Amino acid sequence: MALFTTWVIIASSLTLAKGFSTQPASTISFESLVDKRVLVVGGSGRVGGSCVTQLVKRGSQVVVGGTTVENFVASQKRWMELFPSLSSDLGDVSFATVDRESSESVRQVLKDDFDLVIHTAGPFQGKVNTPNGVIAACVDAGIPYIDVADDYYTASSAKTKYAAKAQETKTPCIISTGCWPGVSSLMAKQLVLKVMRVYPE
Repeated sequence: MALFTTWVIIASSLTLAKGFSTQPASTISFESLVDKRVLVVGGSGRVGGSCVTQLVKRGSQVVVGGTTVENFVASQKRWMELFPSLSSDLGDVSFATVDRESSESVRQVLKDDFDLVIHTAGPFQGKVNTPNGVIAACVDAGIPYIDVADDYYTASSAKTKYAAKAQETKTPCIISTGCWPGVSSLMAKQLVLKVMRVYPE
């Protein structure tokens, strides 16, 4: 269920993006992913690799952003073994060196004209003070952004830092889409806060 929810969120973010229809759709379709250029930061990892293979399966043009090309090459080989029917398309996935903490590094990669950026390399628990160069660059460039942050405080910090600019640039930013404890922990946290306001004792 959580994986399906994440894919609905990804398809929805492309519908919200600039250049796409703003008319309400009766259903969310994965067809919105076809031929879209998507940068998956941390795409060589477990969560990122799942995103890469599913995006390729749905017809997206994927670039993996990371620090070492060797990890990417090993992951790409594994994907081709796991999904032989997608082998040719997975072979078309390319790699870009990116430092996820540096907005300037990310900006250089974003010059290649992306429709969506998915940040699967964090930001993670206990990293609230670590720079998130990916969301900063996306908001500046007006490119829709999704991450799998797993910490309430990190997600709240991102909202505080980037919400106004994201609204100004009309950039959809969907944070904390991870299946655990991302979305689930945020929902639980919100519920606890509401209950505490209603029943302070």
